[in-house]
Amino acid sequence: MFIESEANKPKGFKHFTNMLKKNWMLFGGCMVGFIALGYLYNTYSTQQYLINGTVLVESRPVPAEPSSIYSGGMSSVLNNEGNVKNEGDVLRTRQLLKETVNHLHLNVRMLRGSGITASEIYDEAPFIVKIKNYRTDSLLKRDYVVEVLSDKKVHLTNSDENIDKEISYGQVVKLPQYDFVVEKKPVGNFTPAVYTTELVSEDDATSDLLKNYDAEFSDKNTSVVDITLYYPSSKRGEVIIQHLMQQYLDDNETVKKNVIDSMLTFINGRIALVTNELNHIEKNYQAYRANNKIADIDEQSKVLVGNANNNSNQLQNQEIQLSIISSLEQYLKDPNNNQTVPSSLIIQDASFSDALNGYNDLILMRQRKLLSYTENSVVIANIDDQLKTSRANLIKNIESYKKEMELRNSHLGHQGIVINKSLQGMPETQRAMLDFNRQQDLKQQLYMYLLQKREETALAKRSDLPVSRIIDPAKSSKGPAKPLKPVIYLLSVLLGFIVPFGYVSTKAAKPELIKSEQDIENETDVSIIGKIGHVDVRKGVLVEDGLNDNIDESFRTLRTKIQNILTMDGCKTVMLTSSINGEGKTFISAHIANMLAKTGKKVMLMELDLRRPQLSGFFGHDNKVAGFADYINGVQDLNSVIKSVEINSNLFLLSSGVVSANASELLLNNHTKGLFEELKSMFDYIIIDSSPVGLVSDSLIIEKYADMTIYVCRHNYTTTEQIGLVNQLKTKDNVDNIYLVINDVDFSKSRYLSYGYGISEAPVKKGWKS
Repeated sequence: MFIESEANKPKGFKHFTNMLKKNWMLFGGCMVGFIALGYLYNTYSTQQYLINGTVLVESRPVPAEPSSIYSGGMSSVLNNEGNVKNEGDVLRTRQLLKETVNHLHLNVRMLRGSGITASEIYDEAPFIVKIKNYRTDSLLKRDYVVEVLSDKKVHLTNSDENIDKEISYGQVVKLPQYDFVVEKKPVGNFTPAVYTTELVSEDDATSDLLKNYDAEFSDKNTSVVDITLYYPSSKRGEVIIQHLMQQYLDDNETVKKNVIDSMLTFINGRIALVTNELNHIEKNYQAYRANNKIADIDEQSKVLVGNANNNSNQLQNQEIQLSIISSLEQYLKDPNNNQTVPSSLIIQDASFSDALNGYNDLILMRQRKLLSYTENSVVIANIDDQLKTSRANLIKNIESYKKEMELRNSHLGHQGIVINKSLQGMPETQRAMLDFNRQQDLKQQLYMYLLQKREETALAKRSDLPVSRIIDPAKSSKGPAKPLKPVIYLLSVLLGFIVPFGYVSTKAAKPELIKSEQDIENETDVSIIGKIGHVDVRKGVLVEDGLNDNIDESFRTLRTKIQNILTMDGCKTVMLTSSINGEGKTFISAHIANMLAKTGKKVMLMELDLRRPQLSGFFGHDNKVAGFADYINGVQDLNSVIKSVEINSNLFLLSSGVVSANASELLLNNHTKGLFEELKSMFDYIIIDSSPVGLVSDSLIIEKYADMTIYVCRHNYTTTEQIGLVNQLKTKDNVDNIYLVINDVDFSKSRYLSYGYGISEAPVKKGWKS
């Protein structure tokens, strides 16, 4: 046997290999178990394919900026610059995915087989399932097993709704949530097979789709969006991604057409109004010339006419603006107009432009929401309230701008009055002709301007240039992308190693109870001289002599070992101690003293566990009567404190006396040495039941009077760390003649060397007190 100190314990790789060897069954079992779990996961988990698609996105068309009124015009609708990055968010919106779920009926899934082995398919089933007459808004998930029996019949089962019956193709099955119909496909032979139809609500189907769907820009400097989807069916996944990309393009095209149609409607209305006004002016001009018989107009003063023309041109531009504003005001005040307002015809004012763009965004949002909601829905009503408020703000802004325009026109009119005064010398007829020409020019310019805008808008509508386009169509991976089988197996192997390693390391960090002789020998080289078997008796009771051969034999063996070790002449003193309370040193002290007394030797049993004395109770005595403390304090003489024991005339007891707080001081008293010298002259053996050395230092004080120290440890109670106290006693405290005794050994279950020892249930001798 040897001491395995911290310095001698295996470290590093050697420690690791020793741990593997010691726990090879645990490591092997965990490795096999986790690999088996990985195999089951790879076999029965839902396989998912990776579907990819790529879209080149551009900003959505919006009404042109006010600055384009005299520059780009309506053609700017195709070249509008906006925040392209927002389109990535549009491709990730729940609304777009919900539209795809609605169009493709993704809330109805078809699976081949049933249970955990069922796998989703696309169009391989010989039938299709149709859901009609929904009777609830929120559907509960249901799985219907459809077994194909023939080309006329199927067997339908569902445990949730207690359905188990045969139905014909096309037969309507009325269920609590909807009507269920199985329709036959025009295929050839019908092979008996089992399919499962899984039905969920559209919201749940959308949520499931969102979990495995993503749309991200391939690079921060590009407008290319990579769309990915993990889906159990490669064919259906490709259909979903392709439809989703096309739905996005269709939505963009719809927005473009709505914007252009709104512009055309507004422009055509203005052209009709200006045409009527121009016709009216021309008729009046013709009538005036006919009434006044005017053929030619004399040339007037060039300077005066030039000034008049400049003033007229400025006033004309103001009138155009004011006319447009007035028309826009009438347009907005008409509650039946629910189209966007073309900002390319609007006043050049930044704040008004922002308000108008907000109004147009609400119009476009309302048109998109109508694809999914009805006119009476709360969402549409909320948008209508916002439109009402925005429309009122726009009208206020227009009224404010009109006042500003009217002030400008008033100023120009004042200048015209001055010029007209200069023209008073001109013939009245010539002035009237000039007025007619000015009005006619104003209306003609406005008419030509509107025609130009209508043509540009018509060209934009007929243009086939897409706002966004599909670069790569939807394509599925060749094999399942999830689960990654090599990764799962690698994780299984890692877990098969990490879990037992963590368990063993955690267990090693905790105090380990001694379970075998090897556990003790790994911690100390102190010899084991005795092993006392387990006995079921009440605390503080001696085992009856002769009625438990195993216990008797254990103590006889221990007695022999003590006698062989202590071969010197004279009195022999044996001290028993332990690590902590409850390890059985008092029990062993009482029994070994009794065994020695049976050999005819006079034995003194000293109760020197002064803090928690229990030895007296084994022999029916009260430790509170006169004892060791009374002798040391000089209260009693030696003969008064020594008591005979009834069970053996050779056995005597010196109890602790009244328990005191100064136990160490009593043991250090000079009278203690004299007590031991006197007892050694009277007895052959002195057995000392001392305090646990792991709790107090009392035993180290007594040890100098002992010829032999027995350190008691207990099976499944004392820890391996506490065995280290034995090494400390031997090396640091110089306790040389020290030995180990193991108590409470269950030889039938523990790994101790034994000879015929087993579980014993010893009876208690009548008349003995606890």
